[in-house]
Amino acid sequence: MSDLQPALGGERKFRSDTRRNRRRLLEAVGELAREAPDELTMPAIASRAEIGPATAYRYFSSMEEVLAAYVLSVVEELRAFTATSTAQGRPLFDAVVDKWADLLVAHGPALVQLRSRRGYLERLHAGNEIIVVTRDAWAEPVRGLLHDLGLPEEMLEYALFLGNMIFDPREVLDLLQEGDLTRRQVISRLTEAYGGALRGWARAG
Repeated sequence: MSDLQPALGGERKFRSDTRRNRRRLLEAVGELAREAPDELTMPAIASRAEIGPATAYRYFSSMEEVLAAYVLSVVEELRAFTATSTAQGRPLFDAVVDKWADLLVAHGPALVQLRSRRGYLERLHAGNEIIVVTRDAWAEPVRGLLHDLGLPEEMLEYALFLGNMIFDPREVLDLLQEGDLTRRQVISRLTEAYGGALRGWARAG
């Protein structure tokens, strides 16, 4: 047993260093996105995280990859919020929208850096990890909202598609930062617009 202890201890230290360095890099992404988004590069992130560029590239092979990891961590937080909420129906939906607004205020500048040329449904059907986790975060709240609006659950996937457009981070942040509406007004109007979009979609079908 004693011969194994150094190796096991070294492995635990390696895993600890890996977690710490990944956390530092992700924190650096958030900080730079807020402070100097035009300077968001791998060398800049590594410097802010106080990690050598070569070490940073061992964890993330590109700027897109580190941004994707950052976005994934945010939507995983939203999914966890949904999973632990005791609310149902419209109250659950409202709570998740409110949480999403909180997350956008804290992390939005980094979230809007990651863009895809592929649409929501294409990425969902392809099993894109970020979109799948996003779907998991919103599915139950949207299902409850559909029920409260008297709309068929069969339109859930299209409802999620519409929600992806209406609650897009770039547009919500734009309203929060550049519009003359309060945070509560932004959330209320987007939610009402979403309900109207769902009703219109169902009528058109």
